[in-house]
Amino acid sequence: MAQLLTAGAIFANFSSFDIGLRDYLDMIVVAFLVYAIVLLFKKTRSLFLFNGVAVLVLIYIFARYFGLYLTSYLFSFFFGFFVIIFVVVFQRELRRLFEWLSLWRKFPYSKRELIPDFVSIQVIEAVVALARAKTGAIIVFPGADNLDMVAAGGIPLGGRVSAELLQSIFDPSSPGHDGAAMIQGDRVRAFGVHLPLARKGIKKFGTRHRAALGLAERSDAFIIVVSEERGVISIAEDSDIKALPEDSVADELPARLHDFLRKHLLEGDAGPKSWHPLVNWKEKLTSLLIAFFLWYAFIIQLGAGTITKNFQVPVEFRSLPAEYLIESIGPTEISVSLSGRNQDFSFLNADKLKISLDLEDSVAGAQKYTITNDDVVGAPDTLSIVNLTPKVIKFNIKKIPPSPQEQ
Repeated sequence: MAQLLTAGAIFANFSSFDIGLRDYLDMIVVAFLVYAIVLLFKKTRSLFLFNGVAVLVLIYIFARYFGLYLTSYLFSFFFGFFVIIFVVVFQRELRRLFEWLSLWRKFPYSKRELIPDFVSIQVIEAVVALARAKTGAIIVFPGADNLDMVAAGGIPLGGRVSAELLQSIFDPSSPGHDGAAMIQGDRVRAFGVHLPLARKGIKKFGTRHRAALGLAERSDAFIIVVSEERGVISIAEDSDIKALPEDSVADELPARLHDFLRKHLLEGDAGPKSWHPLVNWKEKLTSLLIAFFLWYAFIIQLGAGTITKNFQVPVEFRSLPAEYLIESIGPTEISVSLSGRNQDFSFLNADKLKISLDLEDSVAGAQKYTITNDDVVGAPDTLSIVNLTPKVIKFNIKKIPPSPQEQ
C-alpha cells in the first residue's frame, strides 16, 4: 500500500530529490498564476467556486497517489468535459483574468495618473448640486481594471473636470444624460457611457443604480450615483452599493472618494504595492504552498524516480565532399537509451533524434565509425544518454567517376 503523506515522508522525499533552478522557477511561475487566480476569484466574490475546483484536484491527486484505478480513470475519461464545464462556469472570471494579465499598468512599476485635489472637489460640488436638483447622474472613476470590455458606447469629450461641466452633462436636455460620465485623470474622458446591469436585483433602486452595481461587480471602479426620484447619493464599489444618508454626505463621500484615489490612482508611496511581501501576504503564502504541493504531488510523487526509454534513431552523414557517395551502410538505425525524470521526456521530440556523423576528412574505401554520445543530436540537456546499440557502424565511401564531359 502507498505510504501515507506524512510531514516526515514529504521532507525525506523532498530532501533526496535533485532540485535545480528549473524546478524553483517552475514553482514560482505556478505560484504567480495561482496568486492571480486567487485574487481574481476573491475580487469577484467567487472564491467558493475556486474552492470547489481545488477539491476536485485534491481528489484526483489522492486517487493517483493511492492507486484508485476507477477514480483516476473516470477523472481521465471526463477530463475534456471538466475543461468545457470549467470554461462555461468561469467564462466571466477567465475573461477578466486574461484582461488582468494583459494590462501592463497593473504592475507596480507602471505610471499612474495623478488626480489633482481640485478634481474631487469639483466632482463633489457637482454631485451635491445634482442631488439638490434631483437630477440623475452616474460618475465613474476607473481603477486598475480595463473597462473597455464592460462599458460600451459613449461620446468622447476630453474636457477638464469642473462642477459646471458635469452638471451640463447630466442636464435632462443633454443627449447623453442617461449614461455615465467617465473621469480619467483631470478630464472627462467620455459621457453617455452604457454600463452593464447587475446580475442580481436590488430593491428600492432603479436602472441607473443597477448599472452602477453591475460595473462594481465586474471591475474595481468607484461609481457615484445620484437618484433622479429622491435626490439620494449612492456609492457603488467592490460589488456593493450603498445609499448615503443626507447628513453623512459631507463627510463620507469625500472620505470614500479620497481613499479610492489614494489606493488606485496616486503615484509614489501613497498607494499599496502589490509586490510588497506584507500586502496580500495570506494569498501569496497560500499560492506558494499550493504551487509547492502541486509540484511535489505531480513531479516527485506521481513522476518520481528516473526512467529509461529506448529510441530507434536514424543515421545521417554530413560534410561529405561532393565527389564521394556512401553505400553499403549497416546498420541504418541505432538504438539510443535515454534516462531522466518522467516530466523531462515531455520536452523530447523523438522525430528530431538522429545520429549525425561528420565525414569532412573521410577518404574513399571501407569505413568503420565508432559512435559516441556527441554524435547524438536532438536530445534535451535534461536527459542522459546511457547506451548506444550498436556502437560501431560500417559503410563504404566510393568516389564518383568523372563524367565524359569532365575527362
